[in-house]
Amino acid sequence: MSRGRGTYVTSNLAMIVKLAYTCPKVIQKYIENPVLFYRGDVGRVKFDIRYVVLLKSVQPLKLYKYNVFWLRFANKTFALDEFDEYEKHFTVMNYEEAAELKQIGDLEFIEMFEQQYPNHSWTSIDKKICEMIRECFESASSLPPPRGIAHSAQSRAIYALDLMLKWDGDKTAMVPQLLEVNFNPDNQRACKYHPNFYNHCLKALLCDDISGLPVTEIS
Repeated sequence: MSRGRGTYVTSNLAMIVKLAYTCPKVIQKYIENPVLFYRGDVGRVKFDIRYVVLLKSVQPLKLYKYNVFWLRFANKTFALDEFDEYEKHFTVMNYEEAAELKQIGDLEFIEMFEQQYPNHSWTSIDKKICEMIRECFESASSLPPPRGIAHSAQSRAIYALDLMLKWDGDKTAMVPQLLEVNFNPDNQRACKYHPNFYNHCLKALLCDDISGLPVTEIS
C-alpha cells in the first residue's frame, strides 16, 4: 500500500498467511545485512534511495535517470531486534507527524558516504544501480501485455524506484536491492527543491536532445 501503510516485519508464518486475506500483498525476505549510514545524532541507521527513471521508449528500450536522487533515513540505530519499532526498521517518515524527517541532499550524502566507506566510490555504486534498473525494465518489457509493458510510440512514463544497498555474503561488495517501482509517483519533494524538475523530465521524454539536462541515458 502507499505511504508505507500495511507493511509488517514478521517471522510468524500464521500471520503472513493471515495478512494475505486482508488485501493484495507482496512478501519478500527481510534485508538483514543492509549498508548503514552514520548519523551523528543517532548512530548507524537504515536508509533507502529513490531514483527517478524516465521511460521514453520500449522498443527499442530507452531509459534515462534523473541525476538527482532522494534519500530517506530511519531515526533509530539499526539492530535485528524489536521489529515492531517503526523508526528503527522503516525509513518512510514523510507521513508520520510525530517522527523526525531527516533531510540530506544527494551531493552532501555522497560526500559523507564516501567518507564513511572510503573503499566504495559512489560512482561504482551508481553504475551497479543503473545496471539493475536497466535489467528491471528489460524484464518488464520482455513479454507482451498484459504480462509486460506494451510498446507505444506516443507513450512516455515517469517511474520512481526505491532501493537499498546490502552487503554481499562476505561483506566486501555493496549490492543494490530493488524494493519497489512506482508508476506516476508523488514528486512533490522533487518539485519543492528542484523547481524545473518537470521541465527537465518532459524535455528529456519529448525531445531528442538531452544536452544540458540533469539526466543520463542508461539504456
